[in-house]
Amino acid sequence: MATSGVEEAAMRLLGAFYDLSGHNPTVDVPIGTPEGPGPESAAKTAGLEAGSTEASVALRYLLNQRYVKEGGARSLFGITVMGIDRVREMRGLG
Repeated sequence: MATSGVEEAAMRLLGAFYDLSGHNPTVDVPIGTPEGPGPESAAKTAGLEAGSTEASVALRYLLNQRYVKEGGARSLFGITVMGIDRVREMRGLG
């Protein structure tokens, strides 16, 4: 269970990457930017303001935990197998 605001936001963001990627570690998902968060951005889906400090810190947490990785283009990130496993654990999907 998340114990801080950073972890809570990071887990929401991780869930967004999981859902938007279709549970596929080869699909990159946009994080979203203030100039163009887009309807299918991970930040918006997670209820975070694209480009905000909260979203940036949550993303950094996920990168440090190796739950997501940088994608093939700027502002794109992919969920890792570890990230998929973490979401399934959180959601009780075994």
